[in-house]
Amino acid sequence: MNKYSVIYYTRTNNSKRVAEKISNKISCELIQITDNINWKGIVGYLKAGYYSMRNKHVDIQYLDKLDAVEEYIIVGPLWAGGLAPALKTLLNQFPRNKVHLVVTSIGIQVEDRSGYLTVHDITKNTGNEDSVIEGLVNSLLNN
Repeated sequence: MNKYSVIYYTRTNNSKRVAEKISNKISCELIQITDNINWKGIVGYLKAGYYSMRNKHVDIQYLDKLDAVEEYIIVGPLWAGGLAPALKTLLNQFPRNKVHLVVTSIGIQVEDRSGYLTVHDITKNTGNEDSVIEGLVNSLLNN
């Protein structure tokens, strides 16, 4: 059994870039999920915020086969201060004590941090992407 899988959800490809960096550094499978909803443009942006604030449920689809692993590194965005709906759906499929959560945002940190193995906030305003990824990768490789 492999130790890790990186699973990500993205709207603007920021979370994809982060997930790819992590996956490449620890040499593990990379799996994208989708919710098959068009979030593009201003209407999509407003709808995304609304869905996040209202905790709207969305169905997700894995774009690759998910193998059994010991721990999951789940990467995705905050929308309007909350986790993207697809990310919420994904996180409900795994026990928190098997998840390293990596959240991307413009400048806000995720509030609900309880029960996860680790939680990492990558914020565009602080420019901390590479340092957060290095810290996570080093902790995983030395574990």
